Amino acid sequence: MAAEVKYPIGDQSFGEIIRNECVYVDKTAYIHKMVAEGKYYFLSRPRRFGKSLLVSTLEEYFRGNRELFRGLAIDRLEPEEWRSRPVLHLDLNGKDYTNPSALYEQLEMHLDNWEATYGRNGNVPSVDNRFREVIKSAYVKTGCRVAVLIDEYDKPIIDVADNKELEAEHRRILHDFYGVMKASEDCLKFVFLTGVGKLGQINVFSGLNNLTDISLDPRYSAICGITTGELHDNFQEGIEDLGRGMGMSADEALSKLKKRYDGYHFSKDMVDIYNPFSVVKAIYSRDIRDFWFQSGTPTRLINQFLQNDWGTPDLEGTVVSSSDLDSGDVLGSNLALACYYTGYLTIKGYNQRRETYVLGYPNIEVRKGFFKNLMETVRGWDSNRVNNFVYTLHDFIDDDDIDGFLHELQSFLAGIPYMSDTNKESQWQKDILIIARLVGMNVDVERRTSHGRMDMVLDGPKAIYILEFKYDSTPEKALAQIDEKDYALPFENTVNPKPVVKVGVNISPETRNIDGWQIA
Repeated sequence: MAAEVKYPIGDQSFGEIIRNECVYVDKTAYIHKMVAEGKYYFLSRPRRFGKSLLVSTLEEYFRGNRELFRGLAIDRLEPEEWRSRPVLHLDLNGKDYTNPSALYEQLEMHLDNWEATYGRNGNVPSVDNRFREVIKSAYVKTGCRVAVLIDEYDKPIIDVADNKELEAEHRRILHDFYGVMKASEDCLKFVFLTGVGKLGQINVFSGLNNLTDISLDPRYSAICGITTGELHDNFQEGIEDLGRGMGMSADEALSKLKKRYDGYHFSKDMVDIYNPFSVVKAIYSRDIRDFWFQSGTPTRLINQFLQNDWGTPDLEGTVVSSSDLDSGDVLGSNLALACYYTGYLTIKGYNQRRETYVLGYPNIEVRKGFFKNLMETVRGWDSNRVNNFVYTLHDFIDDDDIDGFLHELQSFLAGIPYMSDTNKESQWQKDILIIARLVGMNVDVERRTSHGRMDMVLDGPKAIYILEFKYDSTPEKALAQIDEKDYALPFENTVNPKPVVKVGVNISPETRNIDGWQIA
């Protein structure tokens, strides 16, 4: 009887994964490349994307624990004897830094542990000077240059972004602490920092002027996450089990995994990357749910939405320059950049001539989760009611029943406590846009044509729906505009076109709801 496949649920320790014989997607060739070609590196990736596991793998590598790497790529790439080096691993995960003392406590805990191993030189009071001294002590005591690994270097700042006084204090502390590495260069073998964004104000990046940022480097686009090939090579048995658990074939299960969790791109080469957290959770539980999104909601991003004009609720297709994307500014005013670095948007295209990137939602999990959170947080819509509502709308769209869709939409909107700005045609468009995104339809808002702008186009599985909204008017006038301006023409001239359904909708200021529609 074959041994049961083990999956590393919640385990970010490379050593434990290998010792427990869990599935491990081999990323060690990237470690070999980094060590062979450079010394200082920075990597940005969203939360729960494998950064901590990568740091743990580097730690075991530099400690010379070769037995853990038998059969992996780096074992073949480095046949010579491995050398054990001192490793200073600073893990800033798992701590709530809104407590003013938390950052000092975390730094001092790590320093105490390092000094217990390598010694402490005198009574050095500040954490940055203690860091400098322990690097020197580790080098002198072992005769080997030191590897410094810092996981989630920016979390103490991101956690307190809404508290400007504490944020400034954390920046000052980390500026001094990280700045030690430049002065300790002769004692260092390798430095690797991970985080969500690149907070230049800390000056770690200007201080370490030879720091190589591999976040957008095509050669490292798959250093975290799971590629299509890696999914087939490492999880085929799990995919088959997932299919059986959900009453479908392995191919059908794979298709659902792809739609739900694939679609991340971290460079202009557009290599498809699956969310590793969601994939492993889905295969382990034999179910497909929004695992990554449920593990942490984008509350701070939603608040940014409110602070930066909620008039642009949909970021699909946002164009940003190469320099802006490379800035890594996760705390700035550019919401699209913040969404990219936190994993709610990804690269959808690259224009070489203009040096611009197109951003969009990576997959169904993120798109639906993001818009569901908008509905609940921004519009104050009840979570359970939203879930039931969305499932019902799914059924209507699958059955090509736009009339039933609009009836259900009307009923849902009637029971919602609205904000003061809902007596506007534009706000109703935004609400319906969010709903359409939740249902999983492709949506265009104010799509340009040669004769004007269509209010909304819904690309459903069986038909294309052109919706024109009128405020305090009639459905007939809305429908007439669709015909007068030939909005359907672009869809009738395509290869194998879907049927085009024209829908005129009127919104009543008295009822604050849809009060009628006409379908043609």
